[in-house]
Amino acid sequence: MNEATQAFNSGFEFVIHLGEELNSGNLEIPAFPDVAMRIKNALADPEVSAEHVARVVGSDPIFTARLLKVANSAMVNGAGVKINDIRMAITRMGFKMAYNTAVAIAVDQLLHSSSVEELRPYLEDLWHHSMQAGALSYVIARKLTKIKPDEAMLAGLLHDIGKYYILTRSQQYTVLFNEPGMLEDIMNKWHTSVGRKILESWDFNEDVCKAADEHETLGRTHFGPPNLTDIVLVANLFAKNDDPYRVPDLDWEAIPTLRHLELTNEVATEILDESKEKIQSIIQALGA
Repeated sequence: MNEATQAFNSGFEFVIHLGEELNSGNLEIPAFPDVAMRIKNALADPEVSAEHVARVVGSDPIFTARLLKVANSAMVNGAGVKINDIRMAITRMGFKMAYNTAVAIAVDQLLHSSSVEELRPYLEDLWHHSMQAGALSYVIARKLTKIKPDEAMLAGLLHDIGKYYILTRSQQYTVLFNEPGMLEDIMNKWHTSVGRKILESWDFNEDVCKAADEHETLGRTHFGPPNLTDIVLVANLFAKNDDPYRVPDLDWEAIPTLRHLELTNEVATEILDESKEKIQSIIQALGA
């Protein structure tokens, strides 16, 4: 049996197993890192204090260091005054940005937890794309909608989490790494449904789960104002571009979401030009 045939058979077997796991609800979903979940739960309390959140964050040195890095980044600390205290960092950032940063750190840790070397380039590309989509979601929400930019950034960061699951499960079918096109096809077909299941299991709200589920559905339509899925769909399209600061070549009339956002090539170009530094600062702050 030649290598191409082996890869095809492995790919077929993998898809069968993936479908069975999804239909049965028995996905082997990774646990969301404990400190991020504790931050999430703490911030769910409207009466929570910055001191309490700081104590939760301070229990993990990695989260502490990364949150301080964000607090001292150009995205948050335009004045450039050095912040060394985690409580002050959280106060400066705001609870929502602190939470988004905690989620970003948690996802980054998940994506880099695998010891399988063949996965490394896929996971690095996935995280870079996720950060770009998160940053683009932030500026699109701020420029074109009434949706909170921080919420949009969170949805953008998490929109491709289903690909992480597929990549880690594919470790059992290593021959697929010799046929990257086949692995990519499997991810493209399955990652949205898998992503919704993962985010539901992590107790993210319906809007974030729906954005993960529908961000590849270019023909989707709906009534009412633009929603989170509209933002993430566009951010994902832009982040797929070789140059995320250049407007991709799109059929602007054929994608209902673009019309719903009243987004044209000219408007998109203006937004990217005006927001380049903001996008870069978000990516720099969230990166390792």
